[in-house]
Amino acid sequence: MSVPIARATPDRVPALAELLGGAFTDDPMLVWPFGAGRTEVVTNFFRAFDEQIAALGWLWEAGAGLGVAAWIPPGSDQAMMDIDRSMRPALSGAEARHAEMWEWIAENFLDEPFWYLDHIGVDADHRGGGVGTALIQHGLAFADRDGVPAFLETGRPENVGYYERRGFRTVTDADAPGGGPHIWFMRYDP
Repeated sequence: MSVPIARATPDRVPALAELLGGAFTDDPMLVWPFGAGRTEVVTNFFRAFDEQIAALGWLWEAGAGLGVAAWIPPGSDQAMMDIDRSMRPALSGAEARHAEMWEWIAENFLDEPFWYLDHIGVDADHRGGGVGTALIQHGLAFADRDGVPAFLETGRPENVGYYERRGFRTVTDADAPGGGPHIWFMRYDP
């Protein structure tokens, strides 16, 4: 399946946040700080976060709302942490857990320039049809072009094999501090 990938404009963020809210409502990395079954909170989180990401040109949409991925370019670590920290006051009581986990995640980032897959989600009716692969390949093309690795983390064990089949390998995995979820850190080398 050939899926067109285009920059997501800010006006697309509300619809894409709905997609992400559904896709991530049971993700361990969001359940731990926000709690289980908090789809509206997760959706609002992605809406606020992706408004900033889209304004920077880092949000990509597959087709007309089939999927979405945030690919962050090399050298944007500080901008990402600034965005994350600016959002903490609006995290519906999850500020402490969210901050602790994401500060720890940032400590596990690569010590070299890299393309970062911050998040990716596919509409439930279109999973398994190549939409996610197209979004991943789109970002990996940036890494290949720039001759730098790509990097991601996941708290879902079933995602590890999925990403491995797309060229990533686990570089480390550990439990997030404070009783947080187990997280796999994965890299792709061009």
